[in-house]
Amino acid sequence: MTKLPDGKSRLDLVKSGLTGGLPKRGRFIVSIDRLLEDPENERKIFHNMDDMIESVRRHGIIEPITVTQEGDRYRILTGHRRFRAAKAVGLTELEVLVREPDDQITRRFKSLISNIQRENIPAVELAETLHSLLSSGAAESQRELARQIGKSEQWMSGMLRVLELPARLQEELRSTPGIGYEMAQRIAQVGDSQFQEQLVTAAVAGESVGRIRERIASFRTTQGSTSSSRLKTRTSQLIQLTHREGSCVASLRAKREPGAQEAMLEALRQLAEQVRADDSLR
Repeated sequence: MTKLPDGKSRLDLVKSGLTGGLPKRGRFIVSIDRLLEDPENERKIFHNMDDMIESVRRHGIIEPITVTQEGDRYRILTGHRRFRAAKAVGLTELEVLVREPDDQITRRFKSLISNIQRENIPAVELAETLHSLLSSGAAESQRELARQIGKSEQWMSGMLRVLELPARLQEELRSTPGIGYEMAQRIAQVGDSQFQEQLVTAAVAGESVGRIRERIASFRTTQGSTSSSRLKTRTSQLIQLTHREGSCVASLRAKREPGAQEAMLEALRQLAEQVRADDSLR
């Protein structure tokens, strides 16, 4: 392994068979056997590798893989897909960019930010990484973690909510390439599991995020109308307006149960409408 001399190309260096020690930083050619994948890399599933492998077979690795020294080997920071493609086509040496080692938390943050900027890992894996950082104490709160990675607290909350989806839907999102973070967040924010399943099916089939937004808006409008109708039916049963010997008696009765306050307020509104409509009271 040797730093690229002035006037020498990578091909010249590889052909020359030059070797060296383990420098801490710089741009070098190294044996592929000296590279280690990072077990804490956010990416767990590697989609669409066929095109990457074919590109490496034809053109090699254009951009060097970023690494940091670990003992007598190098741990990959960025470029896990390129590394796997290089191994698949049988390359024995790779150009790497060696950086000074960071502490574990700093390294994870840098890798996370890189992947977020490119939307380079599935939404579920990103959400799991964010949750792991919070659980490990790498950030004291969602707000602090959002600040560290340059996102809003609302975005952070939306991503973590992806982990509240049913396990089967999470796996579908994890294993389907091309489903962006916004789409996953919007699906997770829907409170109906059956409708979430319909949305995931549509997303897996290739439906756009714009169309997903339209589906959700339509669903919420329909749900709002249905809920209002149910509430009116329920609260109408709480109202009693009667006339006795020249007097009018209005009463409301409700059980002390979840939703009772909302039902009573709606019943009062309906009672007011009935009083206004009662000609005998004019």
